[in-house]
Amino acid sequence: MRYELTDLKVFLAVAAKRSVSAAAESVHLSTPSASYRLKNLEQGLGCTLFERTSKGMVLTPAGLTVKIFAEKIVNTAGRLESEVARHKIGIKGNIRLFANSSTLNRLMPILSTYLSRYPNVNIDLVEHLSEETVKAVLEGNADIGLVAGPVDTQGLESILYAEDELVFITPPHHPLSDQPQTSLANAVSYDLISVGRETSNFKYLENLAKNIGTSLRVRVHAPSFDSVIQCVRNGAGIALVPYSVAERDIVAGSIACVHIQEPWAIRPQQLVTKCAEDLPEYARHLISSIVGEKAP
Repeated sequence: MRYELTDLKVFLAVAAKRSVSAAAESVHLSTPSASYRLKNLEQGLGCTLFERTSKGMVLTPAGLTVKIFAEKIVNTAGRLESEVARHKIGIKGNIRLFANSSTLNRLMPILSTYLSRYPNVNIDLVEHLSEETVKAVLEGNADIGLVAGPVDTQGLESILYAEDELVFITPPHHPLSDQPQTSLANAVSYDLISVGRETSNFKYLENLAKNIGTSLRVRVHAPSFDSVIQCVRNGAGIALVPYSVAERDIVAGSIACVHIQEPWAIRPQQLVTKCAEDLPEYARHLISSIVGEKAP
Protein backbone atom coordinates (compact mmCIF):
# COMPACT_ATOMS: atom_id res chain seq x y z
CA MET A 1 0.00 0.00 0.00
CA ARG A 2 1.44 3.37 -1.03
CA TYR A 3 -0.04 6.53 0.44
CA GLU A 4 1.22 9.53 2.37
CA LEU A 5 0.31 11.28 5.58
CA THR A 6 -1.20 14.12 3.56
CA ASP A 7 -3.55 11.62 1.94
CA LEU A 8 -4.85 10.63 5.38
CA LYS A 9 -5.26 14.28 6.38
CA VAL A 10 -7.28 14.96 3.25
CA PHE A 11 -9.38 11.83 3.88
CA LEU A 12 -10.19 12.97 7.44
CA ALA A 13 -11.04 16.46 6.24
CA VAL A 14 -13.44 15.08 3.62
CA ALA A 15 -15.02 12.85 6.27
CA ALA A 16 -15.56 15.90 8.47
CA LYS A 17 -16.70 18.35 5.76
CA ARG A 18 -18.50 15.85 3.47
CA SER A 19 -17.10 17.84 0.55
CA VAL A 20 -13.80 17.68 -1.31
CA SER A 21 -13.74 21.41 -2.00
CA ALA A 22 -14.43 22.31 1.63
CA ALA A 23 -11.87 19.75 2.79
CA ALA A 24 -9.29 21.13 0.38
CA GLU A 25 -9.70 24.60 1.81
CA SER A 26 -9.31 23.35 5.38
CA VAL A 27 -6.01 21.59 4.58
CA HIS A 28 -4.76 24.41 2.34
CA LEU A 29 -4.79 22.49 -0.94
CA SER A 30 -6.50 23.13 -4.26
CA THR A 31 -9.60 21.05 -4.97
CA PRO A 32 -7.86 19.06 -7.76
CA SER A 33 -4.93 18.32 -5.44
CA ALA A 34 -7.27 17.13 -2.69
CA SER A 35 -9.17 14.94 -5.18
CA TYR A 36 -5.88 13.43 -6.32
CA ARG A 37 -4.85 12.71 -2.73
CA LEU A 38 -8.15 11.00 -1.98
CA LYS A 39 -7.98 8.93 -5.17
CA ASN A 40 -4.40 7.97 -4.32
CA LEU A 41 -5.48 6.71 -0.91
CA GLU A 42 -8.38 4.68 -2.32
CA GLN A 43 -6.10 3.12 -4.92
CA GLY A 44 -3.47 2.33 -2.32
CA LEU A 45 -6.01 0.65 -0.04
CA GLY A 46 -7.90 -0.99 -2.92
CA CYS A 47 -11.36 0.08 -1.79
CA THR A 48 -13.88 2.90 -2.07
CA LEU A 49 -13.93 5.10 1.02
CA PHE A 50 -16.84 7.45 0.25
CA GLU A 51 -20.27 7.23 -1.26
CA ARG A 52 -21.47 10.41 -3.00
CA THR A 53 -25.03 11.23 -1.88
CA SER A 54 -27.40 14.20 -1.99
CA LYS A 55 -26.17 15.04 1.54
CA GLY A 56 -22.55 15.03 0.51
CA MET A 57 -19.79 12.44 0.74
CA VAL A 58 -20.60 9.71 3.24
CA LEU A 59 -18.12 7.12 4.53
CA THR A 60 -18.52 3.58 3.32
CA PRO A 61 -18.07 0.71 5.82
CA ALA A 62 -14.45 0.48 4.67
CA GLY A 63 -14.13 4.23 5.11
CA LEU A 64 -15.38 4.04 8.69
CA THR A 65 -12.66 1.49 9.47
CA VAL A 66 -9.98 3.61 7.81
CA LYS A 67 -11.14 6.67 9.77
CA ILE A 68 -10.44 4.96 13.11
CA PHE A 69 -6.84 4.20 12.17
CA ALA A 70 -6.24 7.40 10.21
CA GLU A 71 -7.10 9.50 13.26
CA LYS A 72 -4.58 7.56 15.34
CA ILE A 73 -1.87 7.81 12.68
CA VAL A 74 -2.33 11.57 12.13
CA ASN A 75 -2.47 12.22 15.85
CA THR A 76 0.70 10.19 16.45
CA ALA A 77 2.49 12.00 13.63
CA GLY A 78 1.49 15.32 15.15
CA ARG A 79 2.86 14.25 18.51
CA LEU A 80 6.09 13.11 16.82
CA GLU A 81 6.57 16.52 15.20
CA SER A 82 5.81 18.27 18.50
CA GLU A 83 8.26 16.14 20.48
CA VAL A 84 11.04 16.57 17.90
CA ALA A 85 10.47 20.34 17.89
CA ARG A 86 10.88 20.39 21.66
CA HIS A 87 14.20 18.56 21.34
CA LYS A 88 15.39 21.22 18.91
CA ILE A 89 14.87 23.93 21.52
CA GLY A 90 16.44 21.87 24.29
CA ILE A 91 13.34 20.33 25.88
CA LYS A 92 13.75 16.58 26.16
CA GLY A 93 10.29 15.57 27.29
CA ASN A 94 6.68 16.66 27.35
CA ILE A 95 3.73 15.21 29.27
CA ARG A 96 0.13 16.05 28.42
CA LEU A 97 -1.80 15.90 31.67
CA PHE A 98 -5.57 16.42 31.90
CA ALA A 99 -7.05 16.90 35.37
CA ASN A 100 -10.36 17.50 37.12
CA SER A 101 -10.51 20.57 39.38
CA SER A 102 -10.91 18.42 42.50
CA THR A 103 -7.49 16.88 41.88
CA LEU A 104 -5.58 20.12 41.26
CA ASN A 105 -5.11 21.27 44.87
CA ARG A 106 -3.15 18.14 45.79
CA LEU A 107 -1.46 18.01 42.40
CA MET A 108 0.26 21.40 42.20
CA PRO A 109 2.84 20.88 45.00
CA ILE A 110 3.70 17.49 43.45
CA LEU A 111 4.16 19.06 40.01
CA SER A 112 6.38 21.85 41.31
CA THR A 113 8.69 19.32 43.01
CA TYR A 114 8.70 17.08 39.94
CA LEU A 115 9.53 19.94 37.55
CA SER A 116 12.44 21.04 39.72
CA ARG A 117 13.84 17.49 39.54
CA TYR A 118 13.28 17.19 35.77
CA PRO A 119 14.39 20.54 34.28
CA ASN A 120 14.18 19.19 30.70
CA VAL A 121 10.56 18.03 30.97
CA ASN A 122 7.55 20.24 30.35
CA ILE A 123 3.97 19.48 31.42
CA ASP A 124 0.94 20.61 29.42
CA LEU A 125 -1.68 20.75 32.20
CA VAL A 126 -5.28 21.25 31.09
CA GLU A 127 -8.37 21.22 33.30
CA HIS A 128 -11.30 19.14 32.04
CA LEU A 129 -14.36 17.33 33.32
CA SER A 130 -13.55 13.75 34.24
CA GLU A 131 -15.53 12.30 31.33
CA GLU A 132 -13.66 14.56 28.90
CA THR A 133 -10.34 13.51 30.43
CA VAL A 134 -11.11 9.80 30.00
CA LYS A 135 -12.04 10.40 26.35
CA ALA A 136 -8.83 12.36 25.76
CA VAL A 137 -6.66 9.58 27.20
CA LEU A 138 -8.51 6.92 25.21
CA GLU A 139 -8.03 8.90 21.98
CA GLY A 140 -4.37 9.61 22.67
CA ASN A 141 -4.82 13.36 23.21
CA ALA A 142 -3.57 13.12 26.80
CA ASP A 143 -0.85 10.93 28.29
CA ILE A 144 -2.13 10.94 31.87
CA GLY A 145 -5.54 11.83 33.28
CA LEU A 146 -6.64 12.63 36.81
CA VAL A 147 -10.35 12.08 37.35
CA ALA A 148 -12.67 12.39 40.31
CA GLY A 149 -16.00 10.81 41.20
CA PRO A 150 -17.85 7.94 39.52
CA VAL A 151 -16.57 7.78 35.96
CA ASP A 152 -16.31 4.91 33.49
CA THR A 153 -12.60 4.19 32.96
CA GLN A 154 -13.16 1.01 30.95
CA GLY A 155 -10.42 0.52 28.39
CA LEU A 156 -7.83 2.37 30.49
CA GLU A 157 -5.42 1.45 33.24
CA SER A 158 -6.51 3.18 36.45
CA ILE A 159 -5.08 3.67 39.93
CA LEU A 160 -7.20 4.84 42.87
CA TYR A 161 -4.84 7.12 44.79
CA ALA A 162 -6.90 9.55 46.91
CA GLU A 163 -10.37 10.62 47.98
CA ASP A 164 -11.90 14.02 48.56
CA GLU A 165 -15.34 15.39 49.35
CA LEU A 166 -17.25 18.23 47.74
CA VAL A 167 -18.86 20.47 50.35
CA PHE A 168 -20.68 23.79 50.44
CA ILE A 169 -18.84 26.51 52.29
CA THR A 170 -20.76 29.44 53.74
CA PRO A 171 -20.11 32.57 55.80
CA PRO A 172 -20.18 31.68 59.54
CA HIS A 173 -23.69 33.04 60.18
CA HIS A 174 -25.32 32.07 56.90
CA PRO A 175 -28.75 30.33 57.25
CA LEU A 176 -27.32 27.19 55.63
CA SER A 177 -24.48 26.99 58.17
CA ASP A 178 -26.90 25.85 60.90
CA GLN A 179 -27.49 22.60 59.02
CA PRO A 180 -24.96 19.73 59.31
CA GLN A 181 -26.07 18.47 55.88
CA THR A 182 -27.91 19.85 52.89
CA SER A 183 -29.38 18.63 49.63
CA LEU A 184 -28.17 20.12 46.39
CA ALA A 185 -31.63 21.54 45.67
CA ASN A 186 -31.65 23.37 49.01
CA ALA A 187 -28.13 24.72 48.63
CA VAL A 188 -28.52 26.11 45.12
CA SER A 189 -31.52 28.15 46.24
CA TYR A 190 -28.96 30.54 47.77
CA ASP A 191 -26.61 32.96 46.01
CA LEU A 192 -23.45 31.27 44.80
CA ILE A 193 -19.83 32.19 44.24
CA SER A 194 -18.11 29.99 41.66
CA VAL A 195 -14.79 29.60 39.92
CA GLY A 196 -14.69 30.43 36.20
CA ARG A 197 -17.37 29.38 33.72
CA GLU A 198 -14.95 27.11 31.84
CA THR A 199 -13.66 25.25 34.90
CA SER A 200 -14.64 21.64 35.47
CA ASN A 201 -15.90 22.56 38.96
CA PHE A 202 -18.50 24.98 37.59
CA LYS A 203 -19.48 22.75 34.65
CA TYR A 204 -20.00 19.84 37.03
CA LEU A 205 -22.21 21.92 39.36
CA GLU A 206 -24.14 23.32 36.39
CA ASN A 207 -24.83 19.79 35.10
CA LEU A 208 -25.97 18.66 38.55
CA ALA A 209 -28.38 21.58 38.76
CA LYS A 210 -29.78 20.84 35.30
CA ASN A 211 -30.36 17.21 36.33
CA ILE A 212 -32.68 18.33 39.13
CA GLY A 213 -34.41 20.91 36.96
CA THR A 214 -33.03 24.08 38.49
CA SER A 215 -30.62 26.86 37.61
CA LEU A 216 -27.77 28.50 39.49
CA ARG A 217 -27.77 31.96 41.03
CA VAL A 218 -24.10 32.78 40.49
CA ARG A 219 -23.11 36.26 41.67
CA VAL A 220 -19.57 36.14 40.35
CA HIS A 221 -17.14 33.74 38.69
CA ALA A 222 -13.91 34.16 40.64
CA PRO A 223 -10.52 33.30 39.07
CA SER A 224 -9.44 30.71 41.66
CA PHE A 225 -10.59 28.70 44.68
CA ASP A 226 -8.63 31.08 46.94
CA SER A 227 -10.62 34.04 45.64
CA VAL A 228 -13.86 32.04 45.96
CA ILE A 229 -13.08 31.35 49.62
CA GLN A 230 -12.30 35.02 50.19
CA CYS A 231 -15.67 36.02 48.73
CA VAL A 232 -17.45 33.50 50.95
CA ARG A 233 -15.47 34.66 53.98
CA ASN A 234 -16.64 38.21 53.28
CA GLY A 235 -20.28 37.17 53.09
CA ALA A 236 -20.85 37.37 49.33
CA GLY A 237 -22.46 33.93 49.00
CA ILE A 238 -21.84 30.20 49.32
CA ALA A 239 -19.69 27.94 47.16
CA LEU A 240 -19.17 24.30 46.19
CA VAL A 241 -15.51 23.34 46.69
CA PRO A 242 -13.40 20.27 47.51
CA TYR A 243 -13.02 20.00 51.28
CA SER A 244 -9.23 19.86 50.97
CA VAL A 245 -9.20 23.29 49.29
CA ALA A 246 -11.05 24.98 52.15
CA GLU A 247 -9.90 22.86 55.10
CA ARG A 248 -7.60 25.51 56.61
CA ASP A 249 -10.34 28.16 56.67
CA ILE A 250 -12.94 25.68 57.93
CA VAL A 251 -10.72 24.63 60.84
CA ALA A 252 -9.93 28.29 61.60
CA GLY A 253 -13.66 29.08 61.73
CA SER A 254 -13.55 31.86 59.14
CA ILE A 255 -16.05 29.91 57.02
CA ALA A 256 -18.57 27.15 57.78
CA CYS A 257 -18.72 23.74 56.11
CA VAL A 258 -21.99 22.03 55.17
CA HIS A 259 -21.80 18.43 53.98
CA ILE A 260 -23.95 17.22 51.08
CA GLN A 261 -26.50 14.44 51.46
CA GLU A 262 -26.14 12.99 47.97
CA PRO A 263 -23.48 10.29 47.35
CA TRP A 264 -21.88 12.15 44.41
CA ALA A 265 -20.21 14.48 46.93
CA ILE A 266 -17.67 11.78 47.88
CA ARG A 267 -15.03 11.91 45.15
CA PRO A 268 -12.58 9.02 44.72
CA GLN A 269 -9.63 10.22 42.67
CA GLN A 270 -8.06 8.03 39.99
CA LEU A 271 -5.08 8.34 37.70
CA VAL A 272 -5.72 6.89 34.24
CA THR A 273 -3.43 6.03 31.34
CA LYS A 274 -3.83 4.05 28.16
CA CYS A 275 -0.78 1.92 28.98
CA ALA A 276 1.70 3.17 31.57
CA GLU A 277 4.45 0.86 30.31
CA ASP A 278 4.33 2.55 26.89
CA LEU A 279 5.00 5.99 28.39
CA PRO A 280 8.54 7.42 28.60
CA GLU A 281 10.41 6.81 31.83
CA TYR A 282 10.07 10.43 32.93
CA ALA A 283 6.26 10.17 32.56
CA ARG A 284 6.20 6.99 34.66
CA HIS A 285 8.20 8.85 37.31
CA LEU A 286 5.48 11.52 37.38
CA ILE A 287 2.88 8.80 37.91
CA SER A 288 4.95 7.50 40.83
CA SER A 289 5.12 11.01 42.27
CA ILE A 290 1.35 11.38 42.14
CA VAL A 291 0.24 7.98 43.40
CA GLY A 292 3.23 6.97 45.50
CA GLU A 293 3.50 3.27 46.34
CA LYS A 294 0.53 2.46 44.10
CA ALA A 295 2.39 3.31 40.92
CA PRO A 296 2.73 0.59 38.24
